[in-house]
Amino acid sequence: MPPIKVKVTPDAESAEELAAKEEPKHPQISLEARKTLDGKIMIMDHRDIDIVIDTEKKQIITFPKTEMSDEVYQTQDKYFDYLAKHGVVERNSIQGGDVFASIQAVYPEALDEDVSPAQAVLLSTYKFIQEEIPRFETEEFIDNQLDDYYTYPTPEDSTPLGEVPEEPEKGGINSNTTRRYLRNYGPV
Repeated sequence: MPPIKVKVTPDAESAEELAAKEEPKHPQISLEARKTLDGKIMIMDHRDIDIVIDTEKKQIITFPKTEMSDEVYQTQDKYFDYLAKHGVVERNSIQGGDVFASIQAVYPEALDEDVSPAQAVLLSTYKFIQEEIPRFETEEFIDNQLDDYYTYPTPEDSTPLGEVPEEPEKGGINSNTTRRYLRNYGPV
């Protein structure tokens, strides 16, 4: 849950002026999400994992986008740790799911009737994804730099030959020698 904000102001401001300056009660977020036929919410914004929120069972389930790896598991672990630290999921409910490489957790009912647990999960998920964006950008930048390093080497990383012209035959293995070997000795 977000921290409670306390604002101390001079007596000159009225309650109406303070209310006009306050943040909106429900923040607006934008997620790439879909709703399944049975009412589950699937969030596809994260690069490594898909997140499914089952509002009927009060469950959050994460699945790898492509294949399971250490990085995907660390992302799932980090996500549920984030939710647990913010009080959105019960820490003792985090466990492996029924589907291979999935992890799931249960989120509790809200004591306050004005708070929707599903909206709290969506908001916390949005904030987690926003925190992950710099990591995605950094990894993509490093990958691009590495590709450029190998594709366009600097002069000190290049061979002194420069561009090697094409020739009809190159290398030490002559195709005629291979044919002669196969004719005399047969396939290996």
